[in-house]
Amino acid sequence: MRWIILFILVMLTTIGCAANCQNVQQQFDTCQATLKDQDFIIKKQESDIRQKNQKIEEQQETIKKKDADIAELNRQLNISTNEKGRYDERIKDIASSVREYIKQQMRDNRNFLTSIALEDFIGNELIEREHTGEGNMLVINVEHPVPSGGQINGIGGYFTGSADIVIKLLRPVGNDYLVIYNKEIKVEATAPGKQYIDLDSPFIVKKGDVIAYYFPGIVNAPYDSEIGTNTYTKMRSDKYPHGERVAAEDIWHADQAKRKYSLNYYGIFYTRVDSE
Repeated sequence: MRWIILFILVMLTTIGCAANCQNVQQQFDTCQATLKDQDFIIKKQESDIRQKNQKIEEQQETIKKKDADIAELNRQLNISTNEKGRYDERIKDIASSVREYIKQQMRDNRNFLTSIALEDFIGNELIEREHTGEGNMLVINVEHPVPSGGQINGIGGYFTGSADIVIKLLRPVGNDYLVIYNKEIKVEATAPGKQYIDLDSPFIVKKGDVIAYYFPGIVNAPYDSEIGTNTYTKMRSDKYPHGERVAAEDIWHADQAKRKYSLNYYGIFYTRVDSE
């Protein structure tokens, strides 16, 4: 009886081990399949990494080539910039020399024309006068309009000191005037005396045009009172820039005393002043 019971127990144990072994085998097979899948995934990822690394290496090589190209372009740009700077400097030197040459030619021409009386001087005598030293004044020389078409080459004045002047050419428009030209000049004077200031570009004029002088600071051109005209105005800032209209009532001031300033202008005109 004991042998039968022992046999039964052995059989039961054997059956249990077989079942457990079967489960272990199934789990083992499952693990092997999982490892194969993971190995495949790892190999695929390694392949992707190798491809990406290759692309990175290719891109790095491209970047190196681009860097070399950029360095070469920068080198060429630096050369071009240096050459352009020298070229611009040369152009400036040439332009400056040409301007100075033209100015000297204008001065020589004025001296030549003046000496043989071909250039007309229109306005008042450039002499020392009684009064000077006011400031912020617009003086309009309506007493001496342009005699005919031609060009104004510059202005003359007797100056007691340095002064800033804005030269204006006024053209009649009905009863009013229109500012056609506006030119700022600077007078340098260490002692009282007569000066002629050439314009960089002549004023092309018509008969009846009028010259005006605006002094934004001290008026160092002297004047005599009770003689001349009353066409001067106290003006703290320039109210009449280029293109501005000047009304007739803003020019004539009947309630002011007449004045004659030591100012004139000169140029070449189709009709000579002394022939009229």
